[in-house]
Amino acid sequence: MAFAEARGGGTERAVSASRSDAPVQGSAGEGSEIADLVRLSRAVGADTDLVQGAGGNTSIKSRDGKTIFIKTSGSLLGEMDASSGWAELDLEATRRIWLDAELAKLPPEAREASVDVLLRAAVRSPAGVRPSVETGLHVLLDRVVVHTHPVGLNAFLSSRGSRDGFEAVLGDTAVPPLYIPYADPGYTLAAVARRELETYRSRHGRLPELVLLENHGLFAAALDPDRALDLTRMAAEAGMRWLGSARVNPLGFEPIVAALTRGGESFPVATVRGALLRGGSAPCIVRVDAEPVARDLAASAAAVAAAARGAVTPDQAVYARPHPLVLEGPAAAWDQVVRSYRERHRVDPRVVLVPRDAGGRGQVLYAASDLNGIRAVGEVSRSAMASVLRNLPAGPRLLEREQVGFLEMYQRLSAARSPGAARLTGRIACVTGAASGLGKGIARGLISEGAAVFALDLNAGALEAARGDFPRGKYVPFPCDVTDEASVAGAFAAVEASLGGLDFLVNAAGIAPSHPLVDFPVAAWRKSLEINLTGYFLCAREAARLLLRQGAGGSIINITSKTGLEASKDNSAYNATKAGEIHLMRGWALELGSAGIRVNCVAPGNVFKGSQIWNEEYIRACARKKGIRPEEVIPYYTSLSALGKEIEPGDVASAVLFLVSEEARNVTGQTLVVDGGQVMVR
Repeated sequence: MAFAEARGGGTERAVSASRSDAPVQGSAGEGSEIADLVRLSRAVGADTDLVQGAGGNTSIKSRDGKTIFIKTSGSLLGEMDASSGWAELDLEATRRIWLDAELAKLPPEAREASVDVLLRAAVRSPAGVRPSVETGLHVLLDRVVVHTHPVGLNAFLSSRGSRDGFEAVLGDTAVPPLYIPYADPGYTLAAVARRELETYRSRHGRLPELVLLENHGLFAAALDPDRALDLTRMAAEAGMRWLGSARVNPLGFEPIVAALTRGGESFPVATVRGALLRGGSAPCIVRVDAEPVARDLAASAAAVAAAARGAVTPDQAVYARPHPLVLEGPAAAWDQVVRSYRERHRVDPRVVLVPRDAGGRGQVLYAASDLNGIRAVGEVSRSAMASVLRNLPAGPRLLEREQVGFLEMYQRLSAARSPGAARLTGRIACVTGAASGLGKGIARGLISEGAAVFALDLNAGALEAARGDFPRGKYVPFPCDVTDEASVAGAFAAVEASLGGLDFLVNAAGIAPSHPLVDFPVAAWRKSLEINLTGYFLCAREAARLLLRQGAGGSIINITSKTGLEASKDNSAYNATKAGEIHLMRGWALELGSAGIRVNCVAPGNVFKGSQIWNEEYIRACARKKGIRPEEVIPYYTSLSALGKEIEPGDVASAVLFLVSEEARNVTGQTLVVDGGQVMVR
């Protein structure tokens, strides 16, 4: 069980579409426990059939029996390395926590908070980490422990006949497995397991290698990592045979290029996102699950009804919420359905079911604050859906209301320990020219405040290179020619399919050829108009169509220039197009204001850092124009402003952040000049 990101924020993870079958070899010498733990954890974490979201945990006890190395709470098994993702605890101090009779007398919330404090106190290194919530069970078992949530096995463990049929499903095992009825994770589970293990040891003369947790998952324990991993895979395979389903592909961060369809027409993902926003939900990313398991569930009235009744596992209750939102009837009524859900359950929905109707095919959608959260919600939900479908017609054994209440309490504790969300968390921005220069700087500013950025640029190689400069899943690159109508339409269809809609468009792609009027090539003139005006128009048109269909307002920003306000020499095309961008903005502000869509301009001064415009050729042209040496160009232009300071991409990004924020909710049709006081707008 993992309680990380209880409020639904990002959980980054690297998930392989196939299982890692490399052996996990033990080693000797200093640091071997950490090396073994890392190899074991990464092998387990690469398989979404074994763990979903930030679920699962692993541990290895030191050979001298003095410490235990265990996965930290909220970290990702697939990303553990020699320096992070694990904690070393004093083993005896950790054991004493679960022998403390006073803890058992405390109310659940106070008890779990106390256990957290005591676990942290038992940590030897590194400082400040939180050990796994299941540490108490790890210390009771053999030297190497792997805790997973296998999809097929959990579907069985959530079936009504699991207590009587588990031995038949697992088949012959060298050591009989131990089956533990459902217990609240953490302290309670460890206390129950202690009693069950004592009974098991008295009966069998040893500890079990496999522990089956009802509606929860699997513990495999052995003396060495290879044996623990083999046991895990053996039990998981047995569960998959019982389930009888193929493995599903992990959800990725890549843009969905092909339109998702429902009955032959594009599915209105933005309409669902708009209903969530208008119904009071926090801003979110929304994505359709196109896997057969999701569509099979949405297409079955019995499966939808069973899924709506409650959660199957603790991870489902934490990551995906105990109940999905079911959107039936006309889309015009969905706002009220969302409001009713939030009033009843006191949370925002994470899973949205749109059942099959007479005109099409049902859909399952996931909502979370970012793509990392979408992946976690999706992985956990797919496991739960497999359980629902396999256990029809009666449906799976669900968690009881009191059990869900305990998990919700734990979520509150986790939320209290988590930092507050950034102001643009869950917001979706599209930025053109985002592979470099000013566009990339604006993308960085938006991402720093929590937004996901769909990055458009003609240069696919530069886009891919830029991706590595940002947190995974926050910068979504998509090659696009802003002068091509079909390319722009395809990009905004991909925005909707991949992220669920749009909140902000920032038009930042542009060029600035510099020639005297008498020498200005008509090809350069036309190219400037195409990129700087037609490109802005095409992107704004598609963004407006998407924002209007979403029906929750939004913001469009044109990155113009001080040159759009005050012309400069030898810049005919740039002068005209930058002035045109301002006037386009004003007209769009008038057109779209009634729909709550604000349109503004940011007019930067000369931004040199990382600029594609201020290249060597352009600097030489400016030097000729001003009669100075090329190396004097940047100091010269900087000196023209009242502040005498160089304008940087972050300065422009800050202006964009203001204009898309709630602080600027009544600002539209305006041009915000960021030039250090070079052009005074009167």
